[in-house]
Amino acid sequence: MTTALAVDRPPLPADPSPISLAYQHEHPSQAYGFDDTLERWTVTARIDVDVLGEGMAARGDADQETLDAIDDVPVGRMSFLRVRMFGPDNPFNAMDSYTGDVSRIGECVLDVVLGEFARDFEELLAHPVGDLLVMDRRVILEPVWRGFGLGPVLAGVAIRRLSPDCTAVLCEPGSADGREMAQEQHREAAAKLARGRSRIGFEPFQHGVHFLDCHLQRPLDLLAERQKEFIALCRPWSAHGHRCGAGI
Repeated sequence: MTTALAVDRPPLPADPSPISLAYQHEHPSQAYGFDDTLERWTVTARIDVDVLGEGMAARGDADQETLDAIDDVPVGRMSFLRVRMFGPDNPFNAMDSYTGDVSRIGECVLDVVLGEFARDFEELLAHPVGDLLVMDRRVILEPVWRGFGLGPVLAGVAIRRLSPDCTAVLCEPGSADGREMAQEQHREAAAKLARGRSRIGFEPFQHGVHFLDCHLQRPLDLLAERQKEFIALCRPWSAHGHRCGAGI
C-alpha cells in the first residue's frame, strides 16, 4: 500500500488523471553570459481548462456560463537547469553564476578548474559522457494536492522528458518553498525529500548531493512503479464514471 492511498489522507480535490506537464524555456537570439552553457527550464503541472470543461460538459455537471468561467487547475511546479558539459564555457563557472545551491552542487561533482567531472563522481557513473540536469527546486505542490504521492511521479516524468543526452541528474534535497525552519526541521524536511527522490532512482553522493544515473535501468523501473501507483490513485474516479487515464 502506498502513501498515496493511505486511509488517513484527505480526499483528492479532483480527478488527477488529466494532469499534464508544461515545459517553458526561453533564451535570447544572441547568447549572453552563460546562456549557451546553462539552460533554465520551468515545469508546471496543471489540469488544462479545456480538458476540465470537456469532462464537465460530457457529464452535464455545469451550464455554459459555468464552463466559460472555469480556469486551469494548478497542481505544482518544478525548476531544472541543463548544464552543457561541452559548451563554450567552464560548466562550473556557469553553475557558480546561478545560485549558491547550484554552485555547491557543482563544487561536489566537478573539477572546478578544468570543468570536468570530478574523478570520484565520474567513477560512479555507468557512462560518464553527456550533460548534467540539475533539479534546482523540489516539486512544489499546491497545498490541496499534497500527501497523495504525486511528487515522485511528476518529478520522474519531467526528468524522463528533459534528460536525453544527459549522463546524470543532480539535486540537493532541502526545503525550497520559502518557509522559515529551525535547523532540526530543515534536517527532517531534507530527509523526507531524499526518501521521496530515492523512489525514482536518486542515490546519495556526498555533502547532501544526490544523483540519478541516466544510463541505468533502475530509474526507469522505479518510474514505472510510480506510474502504476498513479493509475491506482485514479481508479476510484474511474469507478464512479469519471474520465481516467495515465494523464501525465
